Amino acid sequence: MPQIDDYVRPFAEVALSNITREYPFASHHLARSLADIVPAVEKHPAFANSYDWHSSVHMHYLLVSLLETEEAHGASWRDRALEVLSSHLSEENMFAEAAFLRENPSWERPYGWAWAVELNRVLNASKVSELRALGANSQVLADRVFDLVSAWLPKVAEPVRHGVHSNTAFGLRRILLGARAADRHDVIDAIAGAARRFFAEDAAWNFVQERSGHDFLSPGLCEADLMAEVLTEDESATWLPTFLSELSPESPALTPVKVLDPTDGQQSHLYGLGLSVAASVMRLAPKLESIGENTGDDDLMAQAKGMLTRVDSLMAPGLEAAVSDEYVSSHWLATFAWEALIQRVGHQH
Repeated sequence: MPQIDDYVRPFAEVALSNITREYPFASHHLARSLADIVPAVEKHPAFANSYDWHSSVHMHYLLVSLLETEEAHGASWRDRALEVLSSHLSEENMFAEAAFLRENPSWERPYGWAWAVELNRVLNASKVSELRALGANSQVLADRVFDLVSAWLPKVAEPVRHGVHSNTAFGLRRILLGARAADRHDVIDAIAGAARRFFAEDAAWNFVQERSGHDFLSPGLCEADLMAEVLTEDESATWLPTFLSELSPESPALTPVKVLDPTDGQQSHLYGLGLSVAASVMRLAPKLESIGENTGDDDLMAQAKGMLTRVDSLMAPGLEAAVSDEYVSSHWLATFAWEALIQRVGHQH
C-alpha cells in the first residue's frame, strides 16, 4: 500500500480541478415554474461545480483537509487552493446556500447535509487562519442543517437502509460528530433518540445479501458505525457483537466488487463501496476486539482481526479510480479515498 503522503498532491489537484469545473453538472432540482430553470450557479454560488452539489461540498471539505497536512506547507497548489476556497465560501455565498436549504427543506437530505456540516467542522478546527475565517462564514449553512435535522427526525417513521445517498445512518453519524463539535446538544439528543428508535432492536445483520450493483455504502456497517457513537460502552458490548455476528472475513460485504464498466456512473459507486467499507471496518474492528478482550471472547477477537485483513484489498481499486480520467469516478472518490487512508494511518499507530 503506497504512503499517504503520495496522495496529497494528486488529491489536491483532483479537488481543485473539480471545484472549478462547472460542467457537466447534475442539478437534481424540483422546478416549480419556468423561473426555476436557471444556471446552477445562480442558485448555488459556492457549490455549482464538481458534477453535483453534494460532491462539490465534500470536494471542498477534501481540499480543506489536505491543506492541514505537512505536505501542503509551501506546496505549489496551496495559494490557489486558499484563493478558490475563499472565493467560493464567502459570507455572501454561504448565506445564499443556506437560504436555498431553508426554501427547499428536504433537498440533499441527509447526505448533502452531512457534508455541509463536515465542511464547517474542519474549517472551524483548522490550524490555518484563513480557513478558520471561512468556518465563520459557513456557520450559517451548518446551523441551517442542524435546524433542519431537528425538525425532520421526529417525523421519520423508518430509516432508509439503501447503500446510497439517502442512507439515514451514514448521514446522521456525520451530522452527530459535527453537532458535538458545535455543542448543539439539541441535535445530539435528536440524533441519538432517532438512532435508538430506528436501530436498537436490530440483530444479526445479513451481510451476505445486502450488496446491490450501485452501492457505495454498506447499510449494515453504516448502522453499526452510528450505533457505536450513540450507545454507551455497556450497551455497545452487547449490541455490536450481536449485530455483526454474521460478518466474517469471507463475507461478500468485505470483498471488493470488480467494476466491469468504469464509464457507468452508477456502477462506479462500487469503487467507493470498497473505500467506505474499509473505513468502517477500521473503526469497528478495534471496538469488537476490545469487547472480546474484556469478555474473554476469543472468537470475537479473531473475527475483528480477520476483518482487518480485508482492508487493503477493499481500498486498492478505489485508490486507483480516485485519480483516473473517468469523471464519473474522479468527481467524488478522492474524498472517500482520503478518509480511508487517514483511518488506515491511525489504525497502524
